[in-house]
Amino acid sequence: MSGSSHKFFNKITLSSTQQDARIVLNFSDDDMEVYADFFPAASKGVPLNIEYAKNLLGRLNITYGIFWDHIEHAIEECNSTGKKQSNVLIARGDIPVDESSAYFSIEENVRKPKIPKFEAEAPTNYRAFSPYIIVQKGQTLATERNAVIGISGRTVHGISVPFKILNNVSVLPGKNTYSDGKKIYADLSGQLLINNNVLDVDPVLNINGVVGYATGNINFPGDAVIQGEVNDGFQLNIGGSLTVRETLDVTDVIVRNDLSVKGGMIGRGRALVKVSGNIQARFVQNCRIACKKTVNVTAEIINSTIYTMESVNVSDKGMIMSGEIYSFHSVTAGKIGKESNYPVKIHLGTDWTLKQEMEQNENIMRIITAKLEKIRSYFSVSSDDNAKASKIEQMRKRLSNEYEKCLAKKDDFEKRYVIDTNAHLDCVQTLAANTIIDICGIEFIAERPLCKSRLLIDKNLGRIVPQPLS
Repeated sequence: MSGSSHKFFNKITLSSTQQDARIVLNFSDDDMEVYADFFPAASKGVPLNIEYAKNLLGRLNITYGIFWDHIEHAIEECNSTGKKQSNVLIARGDIPVDESSAYFSIEENVRKPKIPKFEAEAPTNYRAFSPYIIVQKGQTLATERNAVIGISGRTVHGISVPFKILNNVSVLPGKNTYSDGKKIYADLSGQLLINNNVLDVDPVLNINGVVGYATGNINFPGDAVIQGEVNDGFQLNIGGSLTVRETLDVTDVIVRNDLSVKGGMIGRGRALVKVSGNIQARFVQNCRIACKKTVNVTAEIINSTIYTMESVNVSDKGMIMSGEIYSFHSVTAGKIGKESNYPVKIHLGTDWTLKQEMEQNENIMRIITAKLEKIRSYFSVSSDDNAKASKIEQMRKRLSNEYEKCLAKKDDFEKRYVIDTNAHLDCVQTLAANTIIDICGIEFIAERPLCKSRLLIDKNLGRIVPQPLS
């Protein structure tokens, strides 16, 4: 009724005859509100008047919080229009104000999130829901609620309603939190833990099981340790280091420090791993990896593309079976390539981060060259349209200037593209025939298997020369 949360029941006042006007009252279950329906009289019936209303309220003992102006207006409208006036608030009591002492209560936005029940046919993205409360440094965790003095209430019958004394439980600041007396704040970013009403912030997220629908995608500002597997389809965005004790099924993984995977990484589709620190894994399979530091693999790299700004190290007993590797400085492995597979491609000593920009610049130069060729063809045939020829000449000058800028970019790219002329590949056991090695833009294709070899540029000869690995 009119937005009220009360429950109502009807009390119908009997008129003298069926033709007379009448009022039907609806009381809330706590006698705090009364709404009325005003029914007009029939053609020969008695209309409503204020005395009738007063008599009615008196008989029903409605003595407090009466809105006489509402009643008078409803009677006037009902009599003048002959239409029923519904749900008119005619009386309201005073709800008691409960008494409480001052206490700290948790902010709504840091309460434990509600995770919807899984339904296979539902369109909900359940991966987006996480049970963990993640907070940022300086975020407000709780606010002091002022003490409240209790005030008794009163019903529409004038009966006093006593107030309650609330025993609100206050939360307290704990580890990695602080208070200024009015609020409690996070002293660092991490997971909010609430133990016995004490607020702690843990900079490390510990997940004791697997990452799946029970955890949702993981987005955490600090270090994270996952004791179980990471299931396919779940994203990881970690602001510190990440340790995975089992296998990591890669969908999208972003780690802003080091990544350690005890059980190895398996990618599906366009699985992408971006790591700002070092990577340590037992194996890498079907992944694309971009790493700012060194990639260390114990067993093998299979059908993966790896970009690193330092080095790739596979153990002496490990193997780069298939894929493509881009490394600023070095690649080391026990075995490289397998003759029955597609050849392994290894790029060393160049800045792979510039490759896309260089290719875009080359494409622009090709387009400009084609346009300039068309212009030259136009001018090779005499034309009497001087206005058109002038416009085309202006276009030629503009394209020529753009081409010169692209040439300058190309020269700059070439100067920065070569990173390390001492970059090298070390193969501790066997390097398969047809393996392709590119060091600083100089290509070498192994015509036969090589054993215990180091490949690097002989600067006197200007080509890659295999040397015995001591």
